[in-house]
Amino acid sequence: MEILLTCPPGLEDIVELEAREKLPHAHVSKRHMGIRGHVLLHLEHDECISKVLSMRSIHHVMRYITSFRIERSKDALNTIYRNILALDLGNVLDEGVRFRVTSERLGRHEFTSIDVQRAAGKAIVDRFSSKVDLKHYDVEVRVDVVGEQCIVGIALTKESLHKRGYRVFDHPAALKASIAYAMLRLAEPRAGNILVDPMCGSGTIPIEAALSMPTLNLELYGFDVNTIYIDGAKANAESAGVGGRIRFMRYDCRMLDRIVTPDRIVTNPPYGIRMEPSIGLRRLYMEFAKASYRAMVDGGRIVVITLKHGMMKNILSSSGFNVSKSIPVMHGDLWAHIIVGEKR
Repeated sequence: MEILLTCPPGLEDIVELEAREKLPHAHVSKRHMGIRGHVLLHLEHDECISKVLSMRSIHHVMRYITSFRIERSKDALNTIYRNILALDLGNVLDEGVRFRVTSERLGRHEFTSIDVQRAAGKAIVDRFSSKVDLKHYDVEVRVDVVGEQCIVGIALTKESLHKRGYRVFDHPAALKASIAYAMLRLAEPRAGNILVDPMCGSGTIPIEAALSMPTLNLELYGFDVNTIYIDGAKANAESAGVGGRIRFMRYDCRMLDRIVTPDRIVTNPPYGIRMEPSIGLRRLYMEFAKASYRAMVDGGRIVVITLKHGMMKNILSSSGFNVSKSIPVMHGDLWAHIIVGEKR
């Protein structure tokens, strides 16, 4: 069985790492058909699906059916119709089965995602006599278009897996849990480490650490200058069942060295788009970086995500950190960078 996973573009290496841990016998192909954010797994049997669905770095899971090239013009709709009409999906779309087609489209085309759905849906009705039902469907057929590639699969997830279900408080610039997990993997914490998020917002990073790395017995802290966010982070942690494992406090990240000596710092600072720090972005980054360096143990590691990656890399370097990685990742519709640095 072939299973196609989607993830935030740029994090395919983290998906591969997690997949090899949970499914050591699976064959992993990153960037299937050269598409960022797509990872193809070759599984031995259906029983592995539960392990796939437990992965924390991915968004959607689908049973991979086929891929084919299309034009960017409206002629692509005829190509989609013909290719889906020719598919053998009798074991999935028996007569009378209710289905719906969903589509994500990336790139410039002379057609919309709705056009793709209509063309694919017509082919399924004509070929299998299945019934369209957008709300009470039995099967969801994914027909995604990326540039000149069309990917067809059967969805195994109804909602993105980055929506963990524990979030009862929403921060206006919340980090996706899948990206938080990736940042934690890049931090590579060790057993007993002190791990701190000095700008924790709704608490996603320390909550993900508590949920995904329970055997490490990490000492987890979440700080923020906003009391509302700290209260919200506590509520999210309680909802996730890890409230007793994280210490949330109202505190200024620029004074980090006065309260804790972290082995790992993992954080999502303001980007300066939705929220602009009163002291300005550069000054905040500079004072945060200096305080982090003073606070951190020798050999410690810092992981930060930001849109201002050039600025952040220079500031971390000038503060004494050795910047080892800068990984572009799509967060929402923006390309941010995850920056990794070590204290020399």
